[in-house]
Amino acid sequence: MNTDSRIMNFLSRLGDMFILNVIYLASCVPIITIGAATTALYYNTLKMAENRESYVWKEYWKSFRQNFRQATILWMMLLTVILVLGADAVLIGGMGRGLGSVIALLVIVIGIFLIMTGVYLFPVLARFDNTVKNTVKNAMIMSIRHLPSTIVIVALHGLPLMLSLVSIQVFIRGVFVVLLFTVSILAYFQSKLFSRVFSNYYPKETDYDFAHYSKGGLMSCLRKRK
Repeated sequence: MNTDSRIMNFLSRLGDMFILNVIYLASCVPIITIGAATTALYYNTLKMAENRESYVWKEYWKSFRQNFRQATILWMMLLTVILVLGADAVLIGGMGRGLGSVIALLVIVIGIFLIMTGVYLFPVLARFDNTVKNTVKNAMIMSIRHLPSTIVIVALHGLPLMLSLVSIQVFIRGVFVVLLFTVSILAYFQSKLFSRVFSNYYPKETDYDFAHYSKGGLMSCLRKRK
């Protein structure tokens, strides 16, 4: 591939990233759709990360519709746990030192597992067809089994928040730029890691047919590994 072709491919991919970013942000406006939107985002970035042909607009809405029910259930479950942990964190200050310390430790431990599992939920749903229960189970298994990758993925999620360490003013000004341009880019780099993790659970064949094996493929592969 010559230099001109590489530049054109890069610009084309950058354009796709921008379009994907805008669609994602727009479809997240109703808070209840965040789960389906995030699943559709990773559906596209996983294909991009694996250099498979991707038609951003068409495939985004295809994934959004197909995964809406399960993604919304997962998002509501995740949001509920976040709110409960947040309420517990607020109430800790009014507890005695002993009980407060125990509750604080529990909140921290649960919070860590929630973050680790949470970052895998929607990518797993985007790639594998499964029940809500098994999607949560498999997301947790993968996050622990592939801990080094999980740490990097979580760190990438936290990159925008690092702006707040510079100054609140920089964060307030920069967060809009981050949201507008880098959500899909960060998801793409995360998808590079997710793709490597997921490859451990595909049937060991030369050509993996995603359309044929996606239905229940993950659970059958996990059973083979045990």
